[in-house]
Amino acid sequence: MKKFWKILIICVVALGVMAVTCPGKQRHVDAGVKYMSKALHKQAKTIEKTYKEQHNNQEMPDEGKQLMNQLQESLISQMKPAVENVLVVKNYVLFSVGQFVNETDGATTMSVGFLGMVFPNKKELKPNLNLNYN
Repeated sequence: MKKFWKILIICVVALGVMAVTCPGKQRHVDAGVKYMSKALHKQAKTIEKTYKEQHNNQEMPDEGKQLMNQLQESLISQMKPAVENVLVVKNYVLFSVGQFVNETDGATTMSVGFLGMVFPNKKELKPNLNLNYN
């Protein structure tokens, strides 16, 4: 009987920790923006590599790199408000689910969060962002 109470207490404490650390909307937004920012940086590296291959191992001009960086910064600064507008976070006490909701496709799960961490759904995000890298 003592063993039963120990297991029960451990389970209650574990569930309590999960409930207290359940991430909210802001964490889901930050995780989505971070994932998309990394995707943009990887795409920029791919563009630089392609340029180098097509121009006999010649580096991309500084003007081109600066333009790409400015475009990235501009897109990243606009991502957060855009994600906040379309992301709906459902809190299930022990975990939360972030969904992009639109009228044509309905709800698409973009992230899952528990224990204070948010994990982007790469299976959904990669095709939606048209990412061609591994």
